[in-house]
This record gives sequence, C-alpha cells and structure tokens, in this order.
Amino acid sequence: MLYTAMCFWPGVADDELRLAAARAAEPTSSEERAVFRGALHLVGDDVVLCLFDAPSRVLVKQASERAGIPCERVIDSVWVDP
Repeated sequence: MLYTAMCFWPGVADDELRLAAARAAEPTSSEERAVFRGALHLVGDDVVLCLFDAPSRVLVKQASERAGIPCERVIDSVWVDP
C-alpha cells in the first residue's frame, strides 16, 4: 500500500531534509517495514510529503519518527503515472 506522511516542518533546510530522507531509506531488520520512496518539499507551506510503501500506517509513522521527520498524519495514497 502506498502512503503519504504529511509533515509540517517549518524552516527545514534542504540539507536537513536530505539527511532525514537518507535515514528513512535505510533498511531495517524487521520483515514488515515501510519503504521510503521519496519526498516533496512544499517550501511556501512548510510541508514535506513523504511517500512510503508499507503494510500499515503505523509502520509509516514509526519510520518517519525514526528518521527524524515530524509526521503529522499518514494518508492512503494513489500514484498516477502520466
């Protein structure tokens, strides 16, 4: 299942976001895990949208927090190719 972690993150710098994204992409030892797919930084709104493939919202929230990404909510998502 694809999820978006919606993160209100005022003042986040590009370097800080890149480090957090690298941490989020690190594999964990658990069989059930959230796989980080990337992020979109909406600079003017202080929002970062992080995409994860995961079996549950709980795993996405845990992965975000482990990476130091302040996740406000986890949303079911659908990717649409052009």
